[in-house]
Amino acid sequence: MQHGKCELCHLMRDLHDSHYLPAGGYRRARAANLKNPNPIILSNGKAKQSSNQVRDYKFCTECEKRFNVGGESWVLSKVPAQYGKPFEIHTLLNTATPTFVRKGFLIFPGATVPEIDLAKLVYFGISMFWRATLDWSPVDGGTPPKLFMNIRQKEGVRQFLLGNGPLPKDMVITVAVWPFKKVYLMNFVPSRVEGAYRQYRFHFSGFIFVLSFGKKLPAELKRTCAYRSKVLTINSKLGESVKQELASQLETADKRRIQGTLQEIAAIRAKSASSSQN
Repeated sequence: MQHGKCELCHLMRDLHDSHYLPAGGYRRARAANLKNPNPIILSNGKAKQSSNQVRDYKFCTECEKRFNVGGESWVLSKVPAQYGKPFEIHTLLNTATPTFVRKGFLIFPGATVPEIDLAKLVYFGISMFWRATLDWSPVDGGTPPKLFMNIRQKEGVRQFLLGNGPLPKDMVITVAVWPFKKVYLMNFVPSRVEGAYRQYRFHFSGFIFVLSFGKKLPAELKRTCAYRSKVLTINSKLGESVKQELASQLETADKRRIQGTLQEIAAIRAKSASSSQN
């Protein structure tokens, strides 16, 4: 531990070597059936496999527990432990009735699926977006992109995470469930989405979180707010966008250091496809 000012509660305390992304997310991204089970990391235009994690001395013991109880533990308990395993949230939503359906876009009121703790999903998502506003030590030659909130927004979110107030009114957080059967056990740190207003998103092992800013956000976007409208969404267009983002990053990255792993993955997939046909 290291003594200093906790980024969340602002008290001088012993600080943990805190993870940016939950450590449990890294464990689920490992592939035990590969020679090198470490997840593929994209950093500074290069793809590599690494066990290194973005971490720094940021939070005290009490605030680490606050993050864990607030949402992290619940989220980790719901995402698949391995690629190809069933996603519990899919099973729950398959038996629920959406209040809105339009071309691959569905809205589910949280109250109709009580097994899904929407408050914990919101807390987890907001905590990750807020962590993205902090400075983190470089890992593997790169640092995660930094998210911008003005002073009022950042302080409002900090107070929300401490349980001292509501989420700022000019923020909308959308929580979407991965719309495809097989869940990508990969995790993106929050990054900017280009558009008419300021927006960030990240994917975490089957959940897509989107944070939008603005006093004049579209009404259609506001109705997807997991915090104020208390709804969960499935959005095939959003899911495709996340898949394309990953494909684009992999396509443009220097893949020389992971060629062996990519060939290994291709061989496993070919074998699996052949077995399913027999």
